[in-house]
Formats: sequence, structure tokens, C-alpha cells
Amino acid sequence: MSANLIIPETQKAAIVQKDKSVAIQSVPVAEPGPSEVLVQITVAAQNPTDWKSIDPWGAIKPGQSTGCDFAGRVVALGEGVTSVKIGERVAGWTLPGGGPNQKTTAFREYTVVPWHYLTKIPANTSDEEAATIPLAAATAALGLRDMRVEESAPASIGLYAIQLAHIQGYKVVTTASPKNHELVKSHGADAAVDYHASDVVEQIVRATGQGGVDHAYDAISEGNSTVLAIQALKQFGPRNVAVVLPVKDTDPTADVYMVLCSGLLGYPIDAFGMYLPRDERVYQFGLEFTKLVSEWLQEGRFRGNPHTLMPGGLNAIPGGLKFMKEGKVSGTKLVYKIAEPKA
Repeated sequence: MSANLIIPETQKAAIVQKDKSVAIQSVPVAEPGPSEVLVQITVAAQNPTDWKSIDPWGAIKPGQSTGCDFAGRVVALGEGVTSVKIGERVAGWTLPGGGPNQKTTAFREYTVVPWHYLTKIPANTSDEEAATIPLAAATAALGLRDMRVEESAPASIGLYAIQLAHIQGYKVVTTASPKNHELVKSHGADAAVDYHASDVVEQIVRATGQGGVDHAYDAISEGNSTVLAIQALKQFGPRNVAVVLPVKDTDPTADVYMVLCSGLLGYPIDAFGMYLPRDERVYQFGLEFTKLVSEWLQEGRFRGNPHTLMPGGLNAIPGGLKFMKEGKVSGTKLVYKIAEPKA
């Protein structure tokens, strides 16, 4: 730890209440253990899981914290940490609820995380942009690990899926509202189709030039989005679809695969009634991906999603969660400045 750095004993954090609302409260600042670092969070970014994990999923209980995505500065090192240094700018993501020891969430002033979960932020990337990347990009990457996507949706995850598929050299056909067509094309989509169009499936099929897509990444997984993705599949192709939420009553001729990214952090998967043991291959993939993101950002091959800075810092988070829950966030990611960057 730097001799000139003073770390407080307590901090402010967004804590879930008994009525499932969120309030800003004082909690202890945890010390990093072996292979862990303490990060002072400068910017936190909001995801749908931040409110859905509270209600309706109930994964985050009263007294626990929420928030997954963050960017900040390393301010303390645990035993054995040599690959990051005090003062380095980093971005990362955590499990909803704070993990087993309730010390790793993004909607707080300081978070403790294993050092190898972190992506180093290059000089050409702001903390605001970096904070939008970790969870959505990791979810997109895991979905693409076994499936080469050619049709996606313009959610935060979808924009990263488009970029990653483009980097790999694949043709990408995406669905989006017309106001977002230029946005998705700027991220690497070869064609964009209005998902409200009555002939949306036919337009997707025509855009592929090969009778349909080989693989689909449904980054929405709500309403009829998965049905449309399946209908756009090539009849005699691989016919697999990655989804990010549980879906029911899908076409039995399609292989529908749910992306659950906690395995990237080295944890077993225990969600939505499913349990999968820790998979070392997924974990190693996650480690490699965090390194690649830093390299791609430095090279200008990858970028964060559009974002909106919410005034008020941590105090704005309860309102921001309500705002997103009401369906008022589209085409942007809400970010909050938690602390001013140190020179």
C-alpha cells in the first residue's frame, strides 16, 4: 500500500432494503486477501441484472449490495499480487450481491476483487467508457465461445457481440429499432433490420445471402425475440441460439444455449434452477479475454458502449435502477461517477 494513501475504515454503498428498495448506507471497507486487490471505484455502470437480481429474481437479499461493472484505481494489494500496481487504472465486474464475503460489488466506493479478474485500462480509454465494458462484453464473449454469431440484438450485450464477431471476421446481421441502425453498424454490423417490421425474419434471411443465419445470439431473450431468432436460422445449418435469460417452449429442432457468465470468475453456476460445477476451461477463457480487451482497446479495435453520466454519483443509483426498471433506458448505458480520478 502507498505510504501517502489513506484508506478509510467505512464507505458508502448501495444496500438492498427489506422492501426491495435500495438505499445508500455506510459499510466497512474490506481489506484484500491473498491474490486480491482493493480498488477505489471512480465510475460504476448499471446493468439490467442490477435491478432484476433484487426483484423479480430475488438473488440479492436485504442487507446485500448490488452493482456489477466498475472502473477505478488499485489502492491496496493482497499477499502475492505482483501483476498489478498501486495506482493502476483497472476495470472489472463482480457477481450480483457481493460474492461470498459481501465485499465485491460496484455500487460502493471501494471493492475487493481477485487481481486476475481485472482489465487494465489503456490511456486512450476513459473510466466512463471502461466501466461499460466488463460484464456485457464477458457475456457476449462467452456466448460466442462456442457459437459464431451472425444475428444479434442491440442491447448492451448485443453491441459487444457485434464487435467481437466482427473482429473474428464474421458477417453480422442485427435487429434494432431504426434509430439505432447507424449505432449498430458503427460497431461492426453488416446489416440492420427493424425488429418491429412485419417481415423481420424475411429481411434477416435476405440480408445473409445464404438462406438464413448459422448461429444467433439473442441478447434480449424476452418477448418473442428468441422465436424470431430461431425462425431466422438456416434450415440445414447448425441451428443454435445463445440466450441470456431462461426461455420456454422453444423449437426442438434448435439448440438453445443459455449464457451464464459466473463461470468466467471461477465460480460454479447456481442460477435459474441450474447448477453446474466450476469449469476450469471457462475460467481460463475469462482470464485470456480480460487481457485481450485491454489490448484491443489500446489498438482501437474495441470500444465501450454509448453511455449517459447520471448526476449525483452514488446517491443517484436508487433512482437510476427505478428508471431502468420502468423501461426508460434505451441505446445507452447509465454510469455514475463515484470518485474523482487521482492524478
